[in-house]
Amino acid sequence: MTRLLLLVLSLWFSGQANAHKASDSFIYVHADQIRVDIALQDMQRLLNFDFNRDQSLSWGELRAGESQFRSLLRSNISLASRGVDCPILFRLEGLSQHSDGKYAVWILDAACLHEKGPIAFSYSLLFELDPLHRALLAVNIGSKQHLQRVASAYDDDKVQLSVLSPGDNRVVLGEVSALDTAFKFAWEGVVHLLIGYDHLMFLLALLLPASRRHGQSTLQSAFSDVAWVVTMFTLAHSVTLVCASLGWITLPSQPVEIGIALSISVAAVLVLFDVNRRAQRRLAMAVGLLHGLGFAGVLAGMLSTSPMKLLALGSFNLGIELAQLGLVLLVLPLLHWLGASLFYQRWLLPLTALGLALSGVFMAWQRL
Repeated sequence: MTRLLLLVLSLWFSGQANAHKASDSFIYVHADQIRVDIALQDMQRLLNFDFNRDQSLSWGELRAGESQFRSLLRSNISLASRGVDCPILFRLEGLSQHSDGKYAVWILDAACLHEKGPIAFSYSLLFELDPLHRALLAVNIGSKQHLQRVASAYDDDKVQLSVLSPGDNRVVLGEVSALDTAFKFAWEGVVHLLIGYDHLMFLLALLLPASRRHGQSTLQSAFSDVAWVVTMFTLAHSVTLVCASLGWITLPSQPVEIGIALSISVAAVLVLFDVNRRAQRRLAMAVGLLHGLGFAGVLAGMLSTSPMKLLALGSFNLGIELAQLGLVLLVLPLLHWLGASLFYQRWLLPLTALGLALSGVFMAWQRL
């Protein structure tokens, strides 16, 4: 039985040990150039550059496959001025580091970037291969400083922030809309929570005790108990989400991801021991601080100094909370109904908690 469970866990989490942060590219438009940072692992997914098969890409391998990948970029990235396509020159500039590893830096030059008037930017790289892939865009409007400063300082320049996705892969550079920014980042917060299986598992572990106490409380009081726990979690991860996204807190991603995985195990073990509500709230707050660092991996670097940072951060956090609240409203009535079953109390609840605990340990081991 133990071997079978370990096999299932291995198959379920295989290749997903570092999948908490979804696939992202980062696009910076500054002065008269565009910089696109593409994860090396994503480049490898698109084209096999690992010639020596050591499971990593070296600078030499990137240069060897540069022309081949340049053709792929040319067919998936485009600029248009007044409805006319602009020829783009692509060159591999170097490497950069983001929260989930190394990225290749590509510089895009086009004559239309020097002209006045609206310029449309389109991006479709990786969308067919991975519908969850996103391109985060920051446009520094009006500055004449060099492109390389865009990742470290925006000063007081006006900045446009956007997210490109399979259903919305085109943006007009320079068109700043607070409403559009808020909507896009709120939606990405929803998506990020729904694809973050480790956060979903932790949330489930927080909800399970409400079903254990079925005979001691009504559904209404169960909602009240859960609301307190989830609120503690929300407040805590909101603090670290903001601090980490703005660059005030910097921690390596690996220990954060390991800690998030182990938090699932801790919450699940407490379900088995049926700890009191106060201990649950304290746990939710403590672990929420850690989970906020995980959420921030999506935005760190992109928003560190952007004047639109507060709107984008607030909208992203709101999206996370809306998704979390929706899941609580869906799952809690079901758990409360199941709590009336003797089979659920004796078998299904303990096995679910045990499965969550083992899953957390297994994910932590994979992330070492």
